[in-house]
Amino acid sequence: MHSNSNFKDLSLQFNYLGDHAIVIAINTSISSDSIQIVKQVVAICASIKKTHPWIKEIIPAYQTITLVYDIHSFYQLEQTDPLLFIKNIFSSLMKENFLEMEAAENEVIKIPVCYDEIFGIDLASMATLKNITIEEIIERHTHEIYNVFCLGFMPGFAYMGNVNEEIQMARHLAPRPKVFAGSVGIAGIQTGIYPTNSPGGWQIIGRTPIKIFDPHPEKLALFKAGDQVQFYSINRGVYDQMLAS
Repeated sequence: MHSNSNFKDLSLQFNYLGDHAIVIAINTSISSDSIQIVKQVVAICASIKKTHPWIKEIIPAYQTITLVYDIHSFYQLEQTDPLLFIKNIFSSLMKENFLEMEAAENEVIKIPVCYDEIFGIDLASMATLKNITIEEIIERHTHEIYNVFCLGFMPGFAYMGNVNEEIQMARHLAPRPKVFAGSVGIAGIQTGIYPTNSPGGWQIIGRTPIKIFDPHPEKLALFKAGDQVQFYSINRGVYDQMLAS
């Protein structure tokens, strides 16, 4: 696997997933180039959704794009091979100029986080290992504007990056059996928020009172691939007020 900041220079593999979906495997890896790749993938997905209504859903991830299609609508196009047709769509799109440009900037989603050590249960150990203060960890985490690479692991969990090099930390070798909903963590170049109580191995530095995932169909996940997110610090009193509201 290699990293590359231009989607059209990456090799793609197309495979069927059952009888109404296709997975496109992308020959890339998680790196500092991922943001540019994600922006280009989001642009591709938007173009496909706009021009090909027979494709019901597009699910982007770090190294794959999954297209779910309506098989009956497809055959109404008088085509016989969905895989070949989608290959041709991508071949055409990857010649378009918009892939050379960054996607339009989205409004930055602001997320409040309480970095109190009762929530940020890994802050003290991180500060010791990194030889910086807890305040410096918070400052570096809140300074960045993060891009949502993709959703995965559990409903609503957004993988975001890139985390400042000074506070990047590997996952715990053994995951905790329970990480509370709203916990904000770091794993390598990524940061993310646990939408629900779950086992997890990320370095936990705080907690947000914002509900990240709601199972009601009209709400669902707060984030989507391509979104921009910035965290800001709140104290415990404000956290409790927001949680109760």
